[in-house]
Amino acid sequence: MPLAPKVMTMPTAPLHDPAVMAALDAISEFVEKTTGTAPTSAELANALTRYFVLNEIKEHIEMLREGE
Repeated sequence: MPLAPKVMTMPTAPLHDPAVMAALDAISEFVEKTTGTAPTSAELANALTRYFVLNEIKEHIEMLREGE
């Protein structure tokens, strides 16, 4: 019997949230400045879902929540 597809949950902040959009813009601008070419949406999505990046984001959020 096949496994049920993974259910995607909506993040706390909607993706159209101004803070999320500003963060994505900052990433895109950084990549463009450092490589000469802005990333595509697919490249950005791929990079943001890598385990290393996800773990760094998690650790940063935990640090923020702990007040460090």
